Amino acid sequence: MNGFFQVLRGELVKQHRNYFHSKMIYISLFLWPVFSFITTFYSYRSFEMADSAVSYLTRENLIVYLILGYMCMSFFRSLVQSAWNFSFERTGGTLELIFLSPANRLAVLLGNASSSLVESTVVMAVFGTAILLLKKEELYAKFSACLIAFTVMLILALLWGVLLNALFLFSRDTGFLFTVLEEPMETFAGVKVPVQLYPRWGKAVSLLFPLTLALETIRRCMLEGCGIKELLPFLIPEIMLGAAMLAAVCVIIRAAERHVRRVGNLTLF
Repeated sequence: MNGFFQVLRGELVKQHRNYFHSKMIYISLFLWPVFSFITTFYSYRSFEMADSAVSYLTRENLIVYLILGYMCMSFFRSLVQSAWNFSFERTGGTLELIFLSPANRLAVLLGNASSSLVESTVVMAVFGTAILLLKKEELYAKFSACLIAFTVMLILALLWGVLLNALFLFSRDTGFLFTVLEEPMETFAGVKVPVQLYPRWGKAVSLLFPLTLALETIRRCMLEGCGIKELLPFLIPEIMLGAAMLAAVCVIIRAAERHVRRVGNLTLF
């Protein structure tokens, strides 16, 4: 177990130094969500919202609704990017050297995904401060329920990143996943438009992304004041989904290692 955490820490520090070596990275992480948020916010403001089909989406709490969406989206987006960066280690031969060592494979993937959490936490702190300053008198949040909701969201985001990292073990030509999972996740997970408004096929697509359930749980907690009991119908599926992703990662790692042993080279397709 001690070796597991050593590998985890080593990979985390390595990736952090490789990809987050400049203060401009933090500016970029903050600016893009802010620009998207402003565009979406003023798009909503041009319509009447008196008859909203979503109980907790009103004109008064619209800004909090959207901030929560982009705050959670920043976590999942950064972990998708960490998987994309992981592909460069494959083409550069670094991943092959790691696999020749006795390093725990799961710890390597977990460390790579975790390297993005520091930057995501900065973005969350900025958005969270904005929520408290703008709408603190209108929030009905229960601290214990919110703590659990945000913790589960964090774990799901981390497991999502680990799962995507594991998929990159099979081929270095999986960079298309970055494009496929970036915009559709923002669209169908309810970051900008409530999932409840989508047709059946849209709701089915939204279930492919862990962000959908995580975001719904947090919004109900912070905008409706739901307690832990009321959130159980969302928390239980999230826990099951997290367990399924972890099991899938373990299976993929074993299958990828067998594949590598068969083809004899990790840097090729």
